Amino acid sequence: MKLEEIKEHWQKVAEKYPAEGGITPTSRDPYLGQLEEENIISFLEKKHIALEIGCGDGYHTMKYAKRVASLCGVDFTKSFIDIAKKREISDDVKNIEYVITSILDIEKVFCKRQFDCIISQRCLINLSEWRYQKNVILQLCNVLKKGGLLLLSEGFQGERENLSIHRQNNGLPKLEDTSYNRNMIRKEFESFVNQYFDIVEIRDYGTYLFLSRVLHPLVVLPNKPKHDSYINKVAMEISKTVQFSGSDNYSYNLFYVLKKK
Repeated sequence: MKLEEIKEHWQKVAEKYPAEGGITPTSRDPYLGQLEEENIISFLEKKHIALEIGCGDGYHTMKYAKRVASLCGVDFTKSFIDIAKKREISDDVKNIEYVITSILDIEKVFCKRQFDCIISQRCLINLSEWRYQKNVILQLCNVLKKGGLLLLSEGFQGERENLSIHRQNNGLPKLEDTSYNRNMIRKEFESFVNQYFDIVEIRDYGTYLFLSRVLHPLVVLPNKPKHDSYINKVAMEISKTVQFSGSDNYSYNLFYVLKKK
């Protein structure tokens, strides 16, 4: 999809879904979303002035805002921001500012501001080309304070293909690619960010993804697996204490903690 088509897709999705529930338009797998949340929150500090790009309907934003001094949520979809504002009122959160803009304009919008911490939770994958993803990463670096943290939980194609192979080896169809996502290439991504950031830590969700995307579908055959099933909840809890050897090879979502040089 082209950028305008991706924007149109999310506008339609935002208008279709309500503002409540564990399954949201931007977090269809609530347990993967919870694992992402816990990783991100573990690096947030009460003193942080934070920016979240692609905040969507604000489901995760509310929890991040409670951990920092202030948070600015950015999204290009007004309907999502409207939902987020309703959440803010119901959750009695008062330290959030919202900006409706494209993430390709981050540096222009925030040219006079600097952040301690920036969060991207499956936002960059909504850019249709690597050149756009690189451009946004560089813009984020420029609005981040020296020594500030860029917390990225993003999608990667090679790991997705590895997991698909295991599914196919067990008689399952390969994972479907979504037309509005462009997963990154891990080596390409790390080579680029190393120019501007130190990679502090990389965490993976491979154990959870293997259990929920391979074992779970096999258990419930011929029925279709559901993201909010009890099986996935158990898989999430297992993944917090048990990591399969080489689990990062199957983690098409990886969490990077990047510190600006």
